[in-house]
Amino acid sequence: MSKTTIAIAIAAATATLAVAPAMARDLNAVTSLQQTNTIARSFITTFVGAVNNAKGPVTIKYIGGQEVVPPRKAANALKRGQFDVLCSPTAYYIGTVPEGYALLAANQGPAALRKSGAWEILQEVYAKKAGAHLLAWGENMTSYNMYLAKKPKMKDGIPDLTGVKMRATGTYRPLFRALGGSTINIKSSEIFTAMQRGTVEGFGFTDVSFVPLGFHQVAKYRVTPNFYQTNQVVTVNSGVWKSLSKAEQGFLTAQAIKYETASVKWVEVERLKEDKQVKAAGVKDIALKGAAAAKYLDIAHSEIWKELKKRSKYHDQLRPLMYVPGKPNRQVDLSAAKARLRQ
Repeated sequence: MSKTTIAIAIAAATATLAVAPAMARDLNAVTSLQQTNTIARSFITTFVGAVNNAKGPVTIKYIGGQEVVPPRKAANALKRGQFDVLCSPTAYYIGTVPEGYALLAANQGPAALRKSGAWEILQEVYAKKAGAHLLAWGENMTSYNMYLAKKPKMKDGIPDLTGVKMRATGTYRPLFRALGGSTINIKSSEIFTAMQRGTVEGFGFTDVSFVPLGFHQVAKYRVTPNFYQTNQVVTVNSGVWKSLSKAEQGFLTAQAIKYETASVKWVEVERLKEDKQVKAAGVKDIALKGAAAAKYLDIAHSEIWKELKKRSKYHDQLRPLMYVPGKPNRQVDLSAAKARLRQ
């Protein structure tokens, strides 16, 4: 082949590459929650779906939930590279990343954390301890309630759980123990049967996904006000994240920021629909008011910050950035979502 022919061939190949569409980078994602859980559905819809619909340089394939890996082993599986992206409450690996407690007890949303510098600290923590890049804090206004099989005894206006067996993860354990309860660690998928059999007499759970999991059939009482917000985060295997180009990282970060707002709105609409079903099933509210409500919430939040203080050197950095007394700065004004549902 002559030099001229070779030059023409190289030029033709270069031209073909220049006009060929770039192949998107494909990532696999797992949720540590059941696929039927409203929060998992939110991630699939408002993040995975949005990323793929954007037709950008990265696509995400959702490969499943607890059937892929047990929830408490998911963070280690991500670190080992079993899959690329994990959407999970940090409560499932709070022993590895106790700084997840700060997300639970924060009153500042992700937009505020990104602005204050708290997000950079958390990213450093997740990279060091979980071997993962912290990408997003989704569903960040989903909060929690205490649910009981029997009406509780009251002490100083708040539930007295002395002698009551409560299902708990690291999210609820500090509060339930502070109220006198004993705690049992079982998977969320086992709560229904455990309540039926009396293995546990109560549990904490988010204010959504209650009905899809059938809990309205076994819980008789719901204590309000609700407390905390979920520390559900999206993380990417560190090696995978570093292998992405700047454009790919930027694309995912932009989608993550959109998801932090879109997921809140999506979940709130679902929560309001579900709440009607919970009340129709006969679940009764034990509504704490005034000083009793304030005391209940103070116990809940102070116990979480105590746990973080005991377990993390980052406590003193994170608390002033993530919890501003009397000045909550949440991600979304939810009145618009409620208005849409009434239409």
